[in-house]
Amino acid sequence: MRRHLPLSLLLLGAGAAGAQPAAPRGEAEALVAAERLAQAMVRLAALRSDDHLLDLGTAEGRVPVAAALAGARATGVETEPELLNRARRRAAEARVADRVEFREEDILRTRLTGASVVVMHLPAESQEQLRPALLRLAPGTRVISDIDGLPGWPPEQTQTVELPDRSLGRLRSQRLYLWRVPAPVDGAWCAPGGLQLAFRQSMRDYRATLGRGDAVAAQWRGRIEGANLPPPAVGRLRPWLIWSDGQLLVRRGIPGLPDGIRLTRRPAAGCPA
Repeated sequence: MRRHLPLSLLLLGAGAAGAQPAAPRGEAEALVAAERLAQAMVRLAALRSDDHLLDLGTAEGRVPVAAALAGARATGVETEPELLNRARRRAAEARVADRVEFREEDILRTRLTGASVVVMHLPAESQEQLRPALLRLAPGTRVISDIDGLPGWPPEQTQTVELPDRSLGRLRSQRLYLWRVPAPVDGAWCAPGGLQLAFRQSMRDYRATLGRGDAVAAQWRGRIEGANLPPPAVGRLRPWLIWSDGQLLVRRGIPGLPDGIRLTRRPAAGCPA
């Protein structure tokens, strides 16, 4: 697998064993840039104390250590033993070794389950290979990268990080991208009284139809925000839905969909009357 191609990983690897020695000024600027990128990724993640951050291609472990210092737990995955040794030393020096784990394994075979934040330092083709596994994560899981490597899945947020100059005249800035795993609502759902709510979903965007049999009670379009399906900002009153344990909870209802009820996936036999 090709790896360490994005600018952030080139910077993170500055000074690694086997690399050509950099001029003192250039090396210092690269280290500042790497640290600035790591801090920016952690800020973009908006970490909470109950978060578990998984850093794929962690290099010297700057992102997991920054996440641990912010109060979260973190795991870094890397294929190079020497970089992992440096990452573990970094965690020990920062006194967060009890909140950080580093693993040597194939990045594309890493188990993603349990992570609430996934950071990727990977080329676009590797990100695309991980897409199915990412979309199986819990709705609302944040995914962060320094390249836009998930075509057809628009990022929810971007951020530009200003970097110091380097002696070879490389880029002064780097864009970061954040996605949230959308709730998988595509298909038909059963509501009380024989009503059915059908979704046609395209990543974050959806079209919903509420009705009974051939009779349509309401139709609307919306955008999924992680586990949240907020109503459109304008137009007629529409329900506010939340994905919860494989069901859809009606947080704010409309006629036929009262507050607090739960919708379940339509079985093969159809929704009960």
